Amino acid sequence: MEAPERATDSGTVTTKQEAGNERRHAPRRRAADRTVTPDAAIARALAIGPDSSAAERTIDITTRGARSGLPRRIEIWFHRVDGRWYLTGMPTPRSWYANLRADPRFVVHLKHGVQADLPATAAPVDEPTRRRVITAVLDLQNRPEIAARVGRRQSLDEWLAHSPLVEIVFDDERLRTRPASA
Repeated sequence: MEAPERATDSGTVTTKQEAGNERRHAPRRRAADRTVTPDAAIARALAIGPDSSAAERTIDITTRGARSGLPRRIEIWFHRVDGRWYLTGMPTPRSWYANLRADPRFVVHLKHGVQADLPATAAPVDEPTRRRVITAVLDLQNRPEIAARVGRRQSLDEWLAHSPLVEIVFDDERLRTRPASA
């Protein structure tokens, strides 16, 4: 049996077959060229807008129980209006809101496009901001494709009077207020 022919290149010895495999399996471009930095992936996940899907809007948050002090994790939609992020919900009492009123520190868990845990603080909003944000949220909620999930058209007056609403203020200053086009 004859030994395989060997090719030498810069002192590395390989068979012709191995050399062919190296070319065939060589990376098309450097790994660094195709990786997305965590900061860019987080920025992209936070860049939601009116046309974002339900999955892109869905996050988890972990709050501390108002009475128990134990961590409480729930799934919720977040919204971006005028470059700031908000949590709100249907116009009924919500335990996550009671928890944030008792202890405004919480964690936002991104889970679509990137997985990241972002410490944040829930900030109260003034009445003009409340009206602007809830109006934007209801514009989304009342779209036919989403209204079908909710079951009925949402009332602005009811939401203004009874819906929980807080601004998400991320601890990392680089994540705060992004332009609406970001």
